[in-house]
Amino acid sequence: MERLKALLRLTRPPNVGLAAISVVIGAVTGSLSVAAWSPVLWAALSAALVTAGGNTLNDVADVAVDRINKPGRPLPSGAISTAAAEWWAGLLMAGGVASSYLLPAACRLIVLLAVAAICAYNFWGKGQPLIGNLMVSIISGLAFFYGSLAADRGWWGLIPGVLAFFFHLGREIIKDLEDMEADRTEGLRTWPLVGGEAAARHTAQAVLIVLLLILVLPTLQGWLAVGYLMVAVAGLGIPVAVIVIGLHRQPDTAAYRRYQLILKWDMPVGLAAILFGSI
Repeated sequence: MERLKALLRLTRPPNVGLAAISVVIGAVTGSLSVAAWSPVLWAALSAALVTAGGNTLNDVADVAVDRINKPGRPLPSGAISTAAAEWWAGLLMAGGVASSYLLPAACRLIVLLAVAAICAYNFWGKGQPLIGNLMVSIISGLAFFYGSLAADRGWWGLIPGVLAFFFHLGREIIKDLEDMEADRTEGLRTWPLVGGEAAARHTAQAVLIVLLLILVLPTLQGWLAVGYLMVAVAGLGIPVAVIVIGLHRQPDTAAYRRYQLILKWDMPVGLAAILFGSI
């Protein structure tokens, strides 16, 4: 039972749930009506499995860093072996790919590209300045587009997908700022270590400012109802603006951690905003 719990923890269930919900949100963006729910649910399942596998693989790739930053995780604590985690990640992602074969060809292609990108990120991209951040952000945004394709709703999923891209890119850079010491120990080449802490802070600020500027576009363009704007401005705009200001004050590691956690817990708010705008 303890082994099973450790395997489950590796997947990070809250993130898996958010991935599945993101697919559903992409399917209903602009209108809560979907002609056929079956492909949407299969898409949500495949996204959940790929995300679970990717999170597990991320822990495998990060085991050395986690021994410093997060020793209580299943791998650094010895609750599960690296070999078992690798098999678990492969099984989960294979299940995600298999589930996508019940969907249109474009969906299958997205899943295969996502799996390839996850593997490339974990074993190469995460140690490259900005490249790894961009890869994670693109994968996160694709979940919404994946849902709209599964529901045969065309480009609608790009609306939350683009917003998610900038949201995740800003958070990923802040996470790199938080992890500078551990990443330096492991010889990684993240943007804060290559470009300097100040440059990374300014990059995160610029990305989040772009997010603030485009946050109102879905309602201004008539894509989403005013309910989206109300939730997005209050629930996302204000916290993001506070973080942008905070990044201007040369924060320490504790502040970086606080900022990325604020953004993490703000993800459900963003999903709720899209839902409100689709009513």
